[in-house]
Amino acid sequence: MSRFLVLLIFLIFQINLFAIQRDTLSLDEVVLKSTLINQTNPALSVSEISYTENEIKAVNFQDAIDFSAGLWITNSENQAQDNRMSIRGFGSRSAFGIRGVKIILDGIPLTTPDGQSQVDNIPFELIENIEVLKSLSSTRYGNASGGVVTINTFSVLTDKISIGTLIGSHGHKKTQGTYSSSKGSSSTIINVSQQESDGYRDHSSYLNKSLFFKHATKFQNINLKFNLLYFDSPYAFDPGGLTIESVDENRSQARDRNVLYNSQESVKQLQTGLALDWNTKIGQVNSNIYYCNRDFVGLLPFTYGGYVELDRDFSGAEFSLKNRSKSFEWMIGTSIQNQADDRKRFENNEGEKGVKVLDQIESFKSFGVFALGSYNKSKYSIQAGLRYDRHEISLDDYILDIGIDQQYIDYSKSLSAFSPSLGFVYSLSKNRELYINYGYAYETPSLSELSANPNGTGFNENLFPMISSGFDLGFRKKSQNLSYSITAFYIDTKDEIVRYELEGFEGMNFYRNLGTSKRLGAELEASYNLGKPGLLNASYTQAKYKFENQGVSGDLAGIPKSNFSLEWLYVYKNLDLKLDLKYVNSLFADNNNGVKAPSYLLSNIALKNKVNFKGVLLDIGLHIRNLFDEKYYDNIRANAFGNRFYEPASLRQFILSIKTSF
Repeated sequence: MSRFLVLLIFLIFQINLFAIQRDTLSLDEVVLKSTLINQTNPALSVSEISYTENEIKAVNFQDAIDFSAGLWITNSENQAQDNRMSIRGFGSRSAFGIRGVKIILDGIPLTTPDGQSQVDNIPFELIENIEVLKSLSSTRYGNASGGVVTINTFSVLTDKISIGTLIGSHGHKKTQGTYSSSKGSSSTIINVSQQESDGYRDHSSYLNKSLFFKHATKFQNINLKFNLLYFDSPYAFDPGGLTIESVDENRSQARDRNVLYNSQESVKQLQTGLALDWNTKIGQVNSNIYYCNRDFVGLLPFTYGGYVELDRDFSGAEFSLKNRSKSFEWMIGTSIQNQADDRKRFENNEGEKGVKVLDQIESFKSFGVFALGSYNKSKYSIQAGLRYDRHEISLDDYILDIGIDQQYIDYSKSLSAFSPSLGFVYSLSKNRELYINYGYAYETPSLSELSANPNGTGFNENLFPMISSGFDLGFRKKSQNLSYSITAFYIDTKDEIVRYELEGFEGMNFYRNLGTSKRLGAELEASYNLGKPGLLNASYTQAKYKFENQGVSGDLAGIPKSNFSLEWLYVYKNLDLKLDLKYVNSLFADNNNGVKAPSYLLSNIALKNKVNFKGVLLDIGLHIRNLFDEKYYDNIRANAFGNRFYEPASLRQFILSIKTSF
C-alpha cells in the first residue's frame, strides 16, 4: 500500500503542475446509448467505456474492458484457457472461456445458446465503445444473463490504410493491417493480424491469426450491417497450475504433467452475422441472423479422455419491434437458437492420440419471447418486462462395440423459464436521478459442463440450472466535467454451479451444484474532466459473495471482495500518456476457504507520440506493463486438485509499437 500512496501523491502533484502549463484535452461527450436494452432511460446498472480512434490502444482484451466496477476479468496470459470474466460473481466458475455472461459484438451474439463465450477473436484495437449491463437480465436476454457485455467497433476510420507492428518481452510479436473505406452511405473495414509469443512461463507459447470484416450500409429507412470474424490459432500451450511450493521454487516453470502430456489447444473459428434495422409505421424493427463454427482440439494432462476433439456449430435469429408515444415506450421480441456439439475424446498417450473413449453429439435448442414496457413522465419512469424461454437439450451417444458404431438416445430434457423484471427511475434534477430495479436470471449448465460426467459417458443428470433474483439501488449524476454513479446490489442464487477436480483427472474440470449463495455489494464509478491536466477515471467494488451448502457456509472461490482502479489520460500536442493502477484484494482459492491468494497492486504506463520521419508520419508507442515488478497471479484455478491453484503472471514487460497510416 505504501507504493500505492506514493504513486497517488505523485499523480496529484503532476495534475497541479500540468494544470498551469499544458494544453487543454479535448473530450467528446459520452452519451449512454442503451443499445443493450433499447430503452431511453433504463432502471439498470450500466457502465460505458468509450475509445477514440487515435488514443492509446489496449494491449489485450482485458485492458479494453477492465475498467468497470463489478466486473472481474483474468487470465490474459494463458491463451489455451482464454480470458475468464465474471460480473458480480457470475461466470467465476469458468475454467476456460466465459460462462454466464452474454457477449454481443456489433449487434451479433458471440455467446452460444447454452451460455459459453470466447473473446479471443474480438479485434480489441477497433473497439469504439463497450456497454456493461450488470443488472440481472434474463428478461431481455434469456439464458445465462448474469451480465451482458455489448461491444461496438468503429464503422468509419479516418485513415484509409494503416500498418503496424509491435515487439515485446518474452518474444511477443504482433503485425496488423487495417483498411477503411467510406463512400456515401456505405463503409467498410477490414483488419488482419498475426500475434505470437514465447510466453513468460515454460510451455506457454502461442500463435494466432485473425481476420475481421465489417460492412455497413444506410438506405432511406434501413440500416444494414454485415460482419465476419475468422480466427486461427494452430497452437496455444497450457503451462498448468502450480502449487505454492512450485511457485516459490520457480514461478516461470510449467507443471511437469502438462509438459509430459503436451497440454495445449488448437482452434479455428468462423463467425458471421447480418443485422438489419428499419423503420415501419408501427415502430422500429431490429433483427439479426448469425452462424458460427468452432473447430477445437485440446490436449489435457491425463490419459483417459485427455485428447479432445470438438466441432461446434451454433446459429440463431432475433427479431424485435419497439415504439414510443408521449408517455409510453414498449418493445416486444423473439429469438430462436440452435447449437450442436460433436464431441469426441481419446486417450492422450503423452501427447499422442490414442483410442476413442467418448463419441457423442450434444444439442441445445432454445426459443424465447419477451415484452418490455415503460411509463414515462417528466419526474419518473416505471418499467416492467416478462420473458418466456424453452430449451431442448439432448445427446446422441455413439459407442464402439466390436468395431461397429451403435447409436442410442442417452439423454433428452426440456427446460422452461419465466423471467420477470420491474424498475423505477426518479429524477431529482436534470442531471441527477435515483433508480431501483428487481431482476431475474437463470443459467443452465453448458453442454461441456454436462458432458464432464464424473460417472462416465453421457450427461451428468445431477447438474441443475442455477436461478437468481435480486435488486439494484442506484444514484447517478452527469455534468459537464464530472459524472459518477453509486450502486448497491443484492442477489440471491439457488443451485450455484461450481467447478472442481478429481484425483486421476487433474486438469479436467467437473461441475456440481452448491446450495445457495448471496451476493451483496456496492459499486462506484466516476469520471472527472480536469481540463488541461487530462481525464481521471476511477472504479471501486466492495462485495460479499457468500454460499451455504449442507450447513457449511463460506465465500465463493475465485472472486476478490474488493478492487479499485484509477486511470489518468493526458494529451499534450502529439504526445499521449496513459497511466493506470489497480489494487485487488485477496481471494479464496477453494470453497473450503482454506487457501487465500494474496492481494496485489498492479500499474501500467503507456506513451504514444506522432513523429514525422522523412515525410512519413509514424505513431511510436511504448508500454511498460507491471511497472513495479509485482509478483501476482494471472489466474487462480479455483478448487484445483492437489492445491495447484496458481498461474503466476509476468513480471515487468516492455512493448514497443510502430504504426504508419496513408
